[in-house]
Amino acid sequence: MKSIKLSLFFIFVFFAIFTACGKPSAAAKGSSDFYEEVSRLNKFLSEINRRYVEEVDPKEITEAAISGIRSVLDPNTTLMNPEANENLKLATEGEFGGIGITIGIRGNMLTVVSPMVGTPAYRLGIKAGDRITQIDGKPTKDWNVDEAVSKLRGKIGTDVTVTIAREGMVAPFDVTITRAKIVIHAVAFAEMLDKDIGYIQLITFSQKTASELEESISKLKKQGMKKLILDLRTNPGGLLNQAVEVSELFSKKGDLIVSARDNRRDHNINVEYRAKRNGIIGNDIPIAVLVNQGTASAAEIVSGYLQDHDRAIVVGKQTFGKGSVQTVFQQNSDGSAPKITTAFYYLPFGRCINKPEMGIKGHSRSANTETEDSAPADTVAKDTAARDIFYTAGGRKMYGDGGITPDVDIELKAVPWIAQVKERMSLYFRFAIKYGSQLGDAASKIDSTWQIPDTVFTSFKTFYEADTNFAKIKSPAQIKTDELEEVLIREQNVIFGDTSKVLKDSLLAIEIANMRTALVKRNETQAIEIKNYSLNAIKRELIAAAQGDEARIAWMLREDVQLAEALKYLRSDSLYKSKVKK
Repeated sequence: MKSIKLSLFFIFVFFAIFTACGKPSAAAKGSSDFYEEVSRLNKFLSEINRRYVEEVDPKEITEAAISGIRSVLDPNTTLMNPEANENLKLATEGEFGGIGITIGIRGNMLTVVSPMVGTPAYRLGIKAGDRITQIDGKPTKDWNVDEAVSKLRGKIGTDVTVTIAREGMVAPFDVTITRAKIVIHAVAFAEMLDKDIGYIQLITFSQKTASELEESISKLKKQGMKKLILDLRTNPGGLLNQAVEVSELFSKKGDLIVSARDNRRDHNINVEYRAKRNGIIGNDIPIAVLVNQGTASAAEIVSGYLQDHDRAIVVGKQTFGKGSVQTVFQQNSDGSAPKITTAFYYLPFGRCINKPEMGIKGHSRSANTETEDSAPADTVAKDTAARDIFYTAGGRKMYGDGGITPDVDIELKAVPWIAQVKERMSLYFRFAIKYGSQLGDAASKIDSTWQIPDTVFTSFKTFYEADTNFAKIKSPAQIKTDELEEVLIREQNVIFGDTSKVLKDSLLAIEIANMRTALVKRNETQAIEIKNYSLNAIKRELIAAAQGDEARIAWMLREDVQLAEALKYLRSDSLYKSKVKK
């Protein structure tokens, strides 16, 4: 019976593919070959079903086939299982349960595109660019995004453990996160920073993003806003229609905002999205857009539109480069649904947002672009050779490398290693909760003007030194020292045939021991050197506990160097005009 069901299943798959695609078009290049190949595959599967040495599980075969298709095409093209399909719907509605991160595939690795502000993952220090190598002890190699999402989401209050590999960290580390109800408000923070400069932090593009942003802009204009900073950092994007509607808030009616195009010859998708109205922010209001490596998808459409039309300067770091369109097709009877990459996003003057390393092969240059290698030899910089060149409405030169390249490139201050560990282990948060409980009613009155006593650092030092998990943490240099000792012992075994597990060379043993002692002392010294960082981090958590996440964001913006750079350009008409040409 199982054999008959499997045969019928393969036949159904073949005819479902044929029916969904329709009759092959004579104009379609190689379309007849496609159906011949599908028929060949179907025959092969049928023979496996009839003759393989063991019974074959049709679900296992199907999943393997889907995984193979993803590896040939791109990681975002897949058949979503019912759970993944439902998760996608929940995510775009702006409310769901989980840990609060947006993930994608980067360099064939499951990668954090951005943590969502105020969520469990954000509080535990998960960062854009972190690679998730395991979820609950299971390796994520060859997983797609939907598989990972289905494992990360779960019942509120339950834990999930993710193993993170981070740039600059020698070894992966585990983070246990308690799932919570994730409610996403698109505008996380909107306040006046100066008498005439407003600031809005936009964190997602869900169903109500444009209306929330419009309301915030109107509020700030009533408070005297004449210049705006739009913060799209760590914004993972979302709904295309919201990217268009957000762009319309800054547009002139008829402006091309973005287009979606494919590279096929048989149907040539080319959909243009133009502004249907004049925006509520006119050309007289200078704008600075903040972006970073976690700015993706719809957020890249908005920042790219504003840059192309010379409506804003872009400040920060190059964006993620997720510029492909995924279409979810009709749901199957079991609740699964095919999600297929159908087009690329192109900015108004031709730049493709998608980075080549995003896993799609056919990413060709526009016929309307020039390249850097066609310019006069004395103008070619080595690091820009053979790059596509585009021009904004005002004639500014832009490069088509995928993602959005900022007009002003500036890094955030690096967080010391020991502070990263404490953030990751939630030590600042946990201590702040404990310290706040000791303050009693006074804790609820803490705000940005409150002075944190220096003596708090001594209490904090006692707190983290007593943490058994923190005591097990080793710095990258300590890990390398352990590895060096292991290499020396292996050499000792090979050369002398000694099976001992300790170094017999007394001089080397002493040097290794001295190195370990020195590294422990260095860690202790660094912990004291970042005293001010620790006090500020504790105060940040106390403010959040007393005043909420908006107050927390405001406190963190004080030392934000990218924000400071944006303010510098908005406060100087000459600096701003040097970047934006009208």
